[in-house]
Amino acid sequence: MTSSRNSDLEERLRKLEEDNRGLRENLTLLESMRGRLADLSEKMVWINRISQDLNTLDIDRIAEISARQVPELVGAKYCSLFLYDAQNDELLLRSHNHPMEINHQISLRFHKNTVMGLVLERKKAVLIRDFEEFERENNLLLERTFADKYATKTCISAPLRSDHDVLGILNVADKLDGSAFDDLNDLPGVEQIVQVMALAIRNGRLFREVQNQARTDGMTRLANYRAFHESLRAEIHRSVRYGRPLGLMMADVDRFKQINDSLGHPAGDYVLMELAAVLRNTLRREDVTARYGGDEIALILPETSPNGLLVVAQRLLGLVRSHPFTFDGRPIPVTLSIGIAGYRPQQSITDFVAAADDALLRAKQGGRDRFEVAPEPNPETTPRS
Repeated sequence: MTSSRNSDLEERLRKLEEDNRGLRENLTLLESMRGRLADLSEKMVWINRISQDLNTLDIDRIAEISARQVPELVGAKYCSLFLYDAQNDELLLRSHNHPMEINHQISLRFHKNTVMGLVLERKKAVLIRDFEEFERENNLLLERTFADKYATKTCISAPLRSDHDVLGILNVADKLDGSAFDDLNDLPGVEQIVQVMALAIRNGRLFREVQNQARTDGMTRLANYRAFHESLRAEIHRSVRYGRPLGLMMADVDRFKQINDSLGHPAGDYVLMELAAVLRNTLRREDVTARYGGDEIALILPETSPNGLLVVAQRLLGLVRSHPFTFDGRPIPVTLSIGIAGYRPQQSITDFVAAADDALLRAKQGGRDRFEVAPEPNPETTPRS
């Protein structure tokens, strides 16, 4: 009887020990889950904060926020954002926090075997814990130009997707604690934030497109009358503030009405569009070329001295004179008349435009295919520089 009772007690004790062991294991699991939930909660706070900051139409700010804040989300040391130019199949660096030199432009026609090339091909994020292991598992050899610049062999590279298009790629590398990125704690946060970035960049591009359309002449794709005055006002302000030279040219096509009357308005439209292309390809990026009205073209030339204005005008006359304007197989002789004015201190925007316009009128009255310069200011009224 005693033996049987002892046996029952031993069995009950054994079950209690098993239950206690199970409870301890569950407690350990719960502690681990609580830790993960705390980490997840902290990451959600970070993601929410970054998402709020990305609520902007300024693409430059989106890029800057990404390079500065995303590394903190996953405990990474380095971050870079490349935007994808689908037309040229190129990746263009937009922002980064690397202290060392990295590629600013990557042509995927010649560098497909890169991590970002793989991301574009798959259109999904790539997490690499160890490059050598990843290459063995996927039977490939990746091109890593700056591999020696990194302390670890782990990274995440994720696409910014808008519908079926890839707008760019976000990269994070080198965990601060030296560990590898993982698909439980790191990858979901990166994948979530690149969705927000893609939406922000798409909206920013649409906004710029609408702005450009509102500021652009539909036929010539030059700046329109409104954009011309906004740009001229800004350049005058800069010229006054920094004491820098500013030039303005008003030009129009000689005998333009005759072209319309003899060949029709489509021929006149062709001449204006072709002329706009010649001007865009000739002038500097900082110059502003606008369709002022009808066949009259306005050119704003910042940082251009009086002598420089003469050189530009002479070059434009020669280029237009020698350019082959051909419509429906018929050559059209095209020349310009140009009026030039340099900005004078205290001059209003209206007087500045009028000075160039008056010079243009004198150029046409003087025989066309030539330029005239607005009279120089009176030295007695000109402040010392």
